[in-house]
Amino acid sequence: MLAGCRSREDSRTTSRGGVVLLALALLPAVAGSPSRGAAQELPDLDDVLDHLDDLYRSTSSHAVMTMTVVRDRGERSLSLESWSQGTEEALIVIRAPAREAGTATLRTDDGLWNYAPRADRMIRIPSGLMSESWMGSHFTNDDLLRETSYREDYGASLDRVEEEGVPYLRVTLTPHPEAPVVYTRLDFFLTEEWIPVRWDYIDGDEVVRQIFFDRVERVADRELPLRLVIRPTDAPEERTEIFYELPELEVDLDRSMFTRQGLRRVVRD
Repeated sequence: MLAGCRSREDSRTTSRGGVVLLALALLPAVAGSPSRGAAQELPDLDDVLDHLDDLYRSTSSHAVMTMTVVRDRGERSLSLESWSQGTEEALIVIRAPAREAGTATLRTDDGLWNYAPRADRMIRIPSGLMSESWMGSHFTNDDLLRETSYREDYGASLDRVEEEGVPYLRVTLTPHPEAPVVYTRLDFFLTEEWIPVRWDYIDGDEVVRQIFFDRVERVADRELPLRLVIRPTDAPEERTEIFYELPELEVDLDRSMFTRQGLRRVVRD
């Protein structure tokens, strides 16, 4: 185990408050792509970290998504709609299937909330549950509302590696001793244009799960991977897939939708 890092047994909490929904809600907002002309020179590490921190953030966004969860007990799909404003406000609503329609997750600067439509009840999610599964998927609350900052909570290094003849930029992140994270190391693999390809989550020396990115398309002025697939390595037949069907960036939103009253209006629309 890396010195000064916490294993999953040492800590199951995460920190402060900021967005991967809420990156479901926050679309991959890829910053300007670097020049291919400097392919043999490593880019500035701080620029890459800023890029990763902003990867699922946008000034504002709206998206329609499909989330498919495959587990040993079966497969289920959810239709989702999400909105975000800035780095603090985000909302995601399940639209289908009917039995789960209206279930929602809201993030404000006051914290993270789940909404149960049948009981018309808002339930606050404490920090101790941020590492728990979101809606039965392989994503956690912290994945969807990432509360850590790559620049603030990790020591970082950047190098270039090759896998099966393909070159990648690799960002290696090691959490600071006080950082409220659950993995001992993160390895992020990017193309030369800084588009994510794979994220490895490592506990000790073992890769315990991976997120894969593909189906890159141009949205507005950005190249975005529209599909994310997360796989736990101890159950390789399982996965959770998210596909962005209708992504929109820099949209005009009614800020009142990121309130309890506004959430209820959105759910009923």
